[in-house]
Amino acid sequence: MKRLSRRRSNGLARHPVAMPDRVQAATPAPLMRLAYAADIPTLVDSFGNAVDTLGFPYYVISRVARSRSACHQRTAVEMVHAHYPDEWVRHYQRRDYASTDPVHRAAFTHSAPYRWHDIIGLSKAERRVLDEAREAGLDGGLSIPVHQPGGSILLFNLSGPLRCVNDVANSRLAYLASTQFHFELHRLTHKPSIKASHFLTPRQRECLTWVARGKTSAEIATILGISHYTVNYHLEEAMKALNCYGRTAAAVNATVQGLVEP
Repeated sequence: MKRLSRRRSNGLARHPVAMPDRVQAATPAPLMRLAYAADIPTLVDSFGNAVDTLGFPYYVISRVARSRSACHQRTAVEMVHAHYPDEWVRHYQRRDYASTDPVHRAAFTHSAPYRWHDIIGLSKAERRVLDEAREAGLDGGLSIPVHQPGGSILLFNLSGPLRCVNDVANSRLAYLASTQFHFELHRLTHKPSIKASHFLTPRQRECLTWVARGKTSAEIATILGISHYTVNYHLEEAMKALNCYGRTAAAVNATVQGLVEP
């Protein structure tokens, strides 16, 4: 998995607002570091450090949305950052578990943190995902959904020992860290990148938009009425412009910068 490319926004939006001493004194130090992140990579690192102090060595931040297809409901998942065991990530991707992961389904029916073992109505396929996750070293999990305008969800999945997952105080602090991340992400990406906007062509934006909606090159080609070779060309050029090494990372980058709206 790849992180979002580094970018800085212009103006006052990139600078954290000074906090009163009494607020700083009452706020855990790891959470304070999120408020002073100057860019997205630093923000991600600060979040990772914060949840690690809570006993969660593994975490994933993703954007989850429902497909707009009228034929069938589908969950589209765009990765912002992942810190899971590499072998599990590869296995998860090979099996395309994102579409059957019950953690994603539950995000649409919860507005507060929820534990993976509390998710009800598991299908056989969903139960297999959780069982194999445990076998891969993800003993327990806590998810925090942050609902956004337009129906998408910024989802924070944290994994660690069950004692940490079941700790009520941990749940509250994890929620604070996740909402703080969301707030600071908005601060850092409030204004679109003028440089990226200048270098992305309308066709590149179209292709990235459909990638963000979970479409393959062949599907995008059909939608736009061009060949899949042409689609791949536009995506490769967009990745170069955004300094990304993968189409998914480029789509997420463009989405965060406000260049496309999945």
